[in-house]
Amino acid sequence: MLPFDLIQVHGYSATEAGLAFLPFTVILGLLSRWSGGLLDRFGARLPLVIGPIVAALGFALLALPGSSGSYWTTFFWPMAVAGFGMAISVAPLTATVLNAVDKRYIGIASGVNDAVATVASLLAVAVFGIAALTISDTALNRQLWSVQITAQVRSAMLLFPSVSLDSTEKITQSLAVGIRASMLLAAMLPVAGALVAALTVSPKPKPSS
Repeated sequence: MLPFDLIQVHGYSATEAGLAFLPFTVILGLLSRWSGGLLDRFGARLPLVIGPIVAALGFALLALPGSSGSYWTTFFWPMAVAGFGMAISVAPLTATVLNAVDKRYIGIASGVNDAVATVASLLAVAVFGIAALTISDTALNRQLWSVQITAQVRSAMLLFPSVSLDSTEKITQSLAVGIRASMLLAAMLPVAGALVAALTVSPKPKPSS
């Protein structure tokens, strides 16, 4: 959803939209070894609770930008926060999955983990895409009905946005509303993951005296 938001709502080029992900990627790469140290110090449960909550905060921050503003004040900090949360989560999550089975089943566990992540990504694109489109359409219809125009003109504005600069702005604002709502929905998923981790992952055992 984020590249679509950057390109369609904020007017980024495809290259600029790709570069917008750099804080997320760089932070995730640089802190991966550090997050492995968290696993050794605290066990898996604490990072798998804190990390997703931080990532959820990043998604929630992505819901704040409207249809304007510079990258540094709208998307840089949310991407950095989301990257930090994912950096805390990834290594403990992988270790938890692989440690949950006997060594002879590690390959199967890794495959299942990858398959679940892939299916989840596909479902997320479909579900959040439908949610964003539905909310955007509702917001657009509400804006158009608030304007005193004929039904014929309203239909033309929906089918051919270029006929009116004002209608183009309304469509952009409506898309922003839908995407912001999908970001808030996305923020709920890592919170749910943190809750699952808190309830199902065993804490690190205390060292025996």
